[in-house]
Parts: sequence; C-alpha cells; structure tokens
Amino acid sequence: MEQFNVTGMSCAACSARVEKAVKSVPGVTGCSVSLLTNSMGVEGTAEDAAIIRAVEQAGYGASPKKAAAAASTTIRITEIRFPISALSFFLYYTIPCPTTQQQPAANAAGCYGVTFPISL
Repeated sequence: MEQFNVTGMSCAACSARVEKAVKSVPGVTGCSVSLLTNSMGVEGTAEDAAIIRAVEQAGYGASPKKAAAAASTTIRITEIRFPISALSFFLYYTIPCPTTQQQPAANAAGCYGVTFPISL
C-alpha cells in the first residue's frame, strides 16, 4: 500500500471526493483517505504520478509520504546555550583580566566574565 499526504481537505465531503477521484485511476484497486491525518493509502499498480494528478484535478494537493519523510530528517543546530552562572564563574576565575594584573581590587568592578554566542 502506497501512502500519500493530502492537503486542502477540510470536511468529510472533501475526503470522499479525493477517494472517488483516486479510485477512478486505472490500476487502483483500493483507496482509503483519512481526514484526521490528511493522508491516503492506495493499493494497486497505478503510478504515483497518476494518483497525484487525479488528486490535483479534484482540487487538492498530494505528495508521496516517503518524499515528505526524507525532507523532514534534516536537523540544524543554530545556537548552543550554557548555564550563565557556571560559564561566568569559569571565565571569571580562569581567564586573566588586564585590570587584575595592575590593580587586584579592580577585579570585582572591571571584569565580570564573558559570554560567547555560538553559531554553527
């Protein structure tokens, strides 16, 4: 059974219309449309292009589920966050500050720690 995503359906009449359009395609032996999941299962030997064309001619959109699944597997990390208190504590006590070398009392007022935004 081939699975498809169907877009544009909003009621039971829409899903019935899609089902009727797909069942009229030569080579389709069975069709089941789900309004809840906006998906459709098709049995038979019909080509995907013919099934998609029939759905589009009925006024809706369709795409194979395998194409949608492959497109959604890309993950992109854009920012890494660190706990501010731990990072500030680490940087405050490990990175030399120019003000501490000249005036140790200026450390509290002159060097509060550094945060680094990271983008990948």
